[in-house]
Amino acid sequence: MHAMILAAGLGTRLLPATKTIPKPLFPILGEPVIGRMILDLVRSGCTKIVINVHHLADDVKSFVLSRNWGAEIVLVHEPVLLGTGGAIANAASHFCNDSFIVVNADIVADIDLAAVFAFHKSHAGPATLVLHDCPPFNNVAVEKGFVRAFYPQPGPGLLAFTGIQVLDPLVLDFLPFEKPGSSIEAFEKMISQGHEICALVKEKLFWHDIGTPQGYCRAATEAAACSLLARQGAALDCKAVEITRLAGDGSDRIWSRARLGEKSLVIGDHGPAWGNPHPEVRAMALIGKHLKKKGARVPEILFSDEFSGLVFVEDLGNTLLCDLVQKEDDSARFVRYKKVLDNLAHMAVAGAVDFSSSWPWQSAGYDESLIIEKESRYFVEAFVNGFLGRKDVAFEDLLPEFETLAKRSLENAATGFLHRDCQSRNIMAARGDYFFIDFQAGRTGPLAYDAASLLIDPYTNLADSFQQKLLEYYAELLCCLTGLNKEQFYATYSLCALHRNFQILGAFAFLSRVKKKPGFAPYIPQAIKSLKKRAGLLRDTPKILALVQSL
Repeated sequence: MHAMILAAGLGTRLLPATKTIPKPLFPILGEPVIGRMILDLVRSGCTKIVINVHHLADDVKSFVLSRNWGAEIVLVHEPVLLGTGGAIANAASHFCNDSFIVVNADIVADIDLAAVFAFHKSHAGPATLVLHDCPPFNNVAVEKGFVRAFYPQPGPGLLAFTGIQVLDPLVLDFLPFEKPGSSIEAFEKMISQGHEICALVKEKLFWHDIGTPQGYCRAATEAAACSLLARQGAALDCKAVEITRLAGDGSDRIWSRARLGEKSLVIGDHGPAWGNPHPEVRAMALIGKHLKKKGARVPEILFSDEFSGLVFVEDLGNTLLCDLVQKEDDSARFVRYKKVLDNLAHMAVAGAVDFSSSWPWQSAGYDESLIIEKESRYFVEAFVNGFLGRKDVAFEDLLPEFETLAKRSLENAATGFLHRDCQSRNIMAARGDYFFIDFQAGRTGPLAYDAASLLIDPYTNLADSFQQKLLEYYAELLCCLTGLNKEQFYATYSLCALHRNFQILGAFAFLSRVKKKPGFAPYIPQAIKSLKKRAGLLRDTPKILALVQSL
């Protein structure tokens, strides 16, 4: 069996990514889509594969020639794009006057190509087109097993062409030689002259066209989910994978659960990272794998792909810490929080060992610049100016005092791994333990910061006395692990809690007003109340003190 892969297209619908990466090299589960297609053809018994190239041709050639595929590979360069019909005609001399299979390089499909070829050989028609029902692409009319017409727009009662076809040499007589042309035009001419174009209709076919960002992301998501679930023991049936959207958080990431039979995993979609030299998904994968290696309670990273922005993680269920503690008395809460703090202390200490400053995606560590921009400025501009509408407050007027606070919070602070958003909605209860999620903002920083995030968390609204009891437990725990100075830890904790309060109010205001997410505004009063309790820390910064007291 011989084959041709059509891989010369410009990929204009995938700009700007295709300025530097040709569409055939877009990865699916870590393998360029053209590589997947070559492997499928070879497994199906193909001994010779012709590939036409044009856009970023050298990149495609370099990839194809980098491996021994187990079949003869012929690369045909098109100085001028010839279209599907012209490309096939241009490669006619390589097909030895026998039937050959043609596939598009921009599809991802779970189909037995050997069976397709065998079907074609079982009838006398000069061409076989593989079709299926996919409404966005349905534009082929089929009657009694034969293609009758092609329409410019999808419509009811029609089917979609998969980009997979088997052709006899007769078809070449209808294709344009040495000039651009469409294979569809050739089929229409053949039909008008009485030739039968056979339709091989596939039911419940796993198939995606990656020619658009949406199509590519769906293909990357479903193909990876299917493969990873199969590794867990599920049947390898990509069409049967069920993907359901999960409740989101404050970020723009989209979280979903993929299920196949009894097996499941969770998918984090950060969006394609095209043109981003250090995307958020990379930070999540690198930090997550590091923490797991150090024995931290985090979900296992099953697979990540920077290009698509996808990360696939262990499914820990649906139970969040905030949902549990709201229904309990302080005695039960304390037992639960002690275990959480045990896990937090281990992650903070062990996670700092061998942690690379190149992994975080915003800044290498929790430093003065981050405090000023992501907490102090966020508080003033998103909450005070934006949410409250206060035009009498200018951040630049307060900047010297905020700089003073930032310096104080970092002076003599014991450091470790910092989750940076360690609150009850980012802690999951599973298998009798507690796991930290959403750690992609992790970096090194004060050991006190995550404790402050957890204890002043507006979602749980822990009583002051209860917070103090937990803080003392955590300080004693860290003292045993690191030998830190407790008094200095308490001083750093108070300032970290202050900055965390600024961050909370900025974030809740931004998410409510700008992102239009209604679930955060109800917690703003509690966050204001918590901030005012720390007004004593602002005696040396009178302008900020006056602002806080006015809230």
